[in-house]
Amino acid sequence: MNLRNTEYRIVGPWPLRLVHANGRSLDAERGLLLVPSCRTHDESAAIGLPFVRVPARRDHGVAPLVVLAGGPGVPAIGAFETSFFEHVERFSEICDVVTFDQRGANGALPNLVNPLPPPYDLDAVLTRDGFLDAQRESARGLATYWHELGVDLNAYNTIENAHDVNDLRRALGVDKVNLHCASYGSHLGLTFLKTHGEHVDRAILCIVEGLDHTHKLPANVDWHFRHLSDLARTDRRLKGQFPDLFSEIAEVLDKFDRAPETVRLPTANIRTLVGKLAVQVVIGTALGSIRAIRDLPHFTRQLAKGDYTTLTRRVERWLTGPGIHGMQLAMDYASGGTAERMRLIESQRADALLGDSFNLPFPFVGDSLGVDDLGDDFRTPVESDAPTLFCAGTLDGRTPIANAKEVRHGFRNSHLIVVEGMTHELPALLLDSQTEFLQGLKPGVERLSRPFAFNPYRNAA
Repeated sequence: MNLRNTEYRIVGPWPLRLVHANGRSLDAERGLLLVPSCRTHDESAAIGLPFVRVPARRDHGVAPLVVLAGGPGVPAIGAFETSFFEHVERFSEICDVVTFDQRGANGALPNLVNPLPPPYDLDAVLTRDGFLDAQRESARGLATYWHELGVDLNAYNTIENAHDVNDLRRALGVDKVNLHCASYGSHLGLTFLKTHGEHVDRAILCIVEGLDHTHKLPANVDWHFRHLSDLARTDRRLKGQFPDLFSEIAEVLDKFDRAPETVRLPTANIRTLVGKLAVQVVIGTALGSIRAIRDLPHFTRQLAKGDYTTLTRRVERWLTGPGIHGMQLAMDYASGGTAERMRLIESQRADALLGDSFNLPFPFVGDSLGVDDLGDDFRTPVESDAPTLFCAGTLDGRTPIANAKEVRHGFRNSHLIVVEGMTHELPALLLDSQTEFLQGLKPGVERLSRPFAFNPYRNAA
């Protein structure tokens, strides 16, 4: 079925019950939003976007809250029954709460699964060039597969995604919505503010990824690990055993650079060589994962002492798992980065702790995918008068506080809450401030704190 570029259609909705593992539940409805795949054409194939609406339990006169999930590609609807359930429960006390599976991901039709995992050479040390070669081959296979099915990967970008949000608003029958956005969702929310800002009442932007922040700065990542090193030095649970965690990580990486280690991947039961890049990628999980951050000192000391038990499990998940999802590949490549930012990344990566491993395979897969960069006009800063609440965490290495401060320059009516001890997540302690903000109140705090401590070092010797 084709749709004109201004058309949308709704299938459903049907009653739904959201049930959390704790036994609590919420009444909701589920439907399917049909939108044109490419609005730059007069007419294009329809794609299907499942959506869920949790109705307000009481009318407070607050516009519907549209939740924009991260990733790109995080299962938005699934999160309503799991990690985001408490938020939905709280927000639905004052307004409708709505989300959808974004184009190309999860329950969307089509779902751009990657049919060809990267063909890594497990008999050789994986280098940056070897990693990118394997990723390009995977991307070419993905592009060919979906092209043969009639799917244009160029339609999977954040501008089209923002138009999808607007069609969802139209389908809800409202002139304005509130936004709750996190990580890539904030990137999408900023695009919606730029393209359809007249339809935004209020916006909550958490763990912020600005329009020129898709590719991360190695210097920011180094700052993150130096901050963790400072915390480890003074953490009473570590008993002074980590006076300079940053340098210890650097020494471990040098060790794998000089002499890669042969390890046996436990499930695949094959041997492979692990070098510096693989360890950099594994350590890079501590950019946003609270579990990885808490265990970072212990994991680093394991590696320093030659215990690779944890490393082999993590390397196996990375090397033998499926390829990067096609929706994420297309969306992140299209968002791209300005020439200035790319030069900055290139100038910083050689001396940075993790190089640019956390950015790979971007921005080096675009030609293989056949996807166009959206250009610098897309990446210009957003300016808005909409009341906006920014939320950022001191332990978030993926979207640092600096991102929120930079984006906030264009927002003339904004407030920033910094959460001490928050990683790349959405803690419930922000709910009071966010709920008050949606009701038109000015947040009464600029800083919150949550407890943080590293896991103790478990010396097996």
